[in-house]
Amino acid sequence: MRTRHAERGLARRALTHELRRKGVTPEVAAQALEQIDDDDELAAARDLAVRKARASRGLDRDKRRRRLAGMLARKGYSPGVAMRAVDEALAADGEDPGGIGSLGDDPA
Repeated sequence: MRTRHAERGLARRALTHELRRKGVTPEVAAQALEQIDDDDELAAARDLAVRKARASRGLDRDKRRRRLAGMLARKGYSPGVAMRAVDEALAADGEDPGGIGSLGDDPA
């Protein structure tokens, strides 16, 4: 399961759905998903966001955030994990992610 998570970048929620669709019993699926912890999930989301952020350079900051968050949501990541990964990816790309810390920073 860890390999599937790393290769496809799917969150535990999406992997659970995929296993259910393939007929894997809930007990077996739960055991398999225990291999993936919160740190693994955040790291995978961050890696995906970093890769996608490169392709979205030049776009408006808000549009980049929406696109990255939407991509992660489609992969099954929770909004909290998605936004944290997006903010970290944009910061790594040299852009102010426009998160909570940037509210009210406008001097006007």
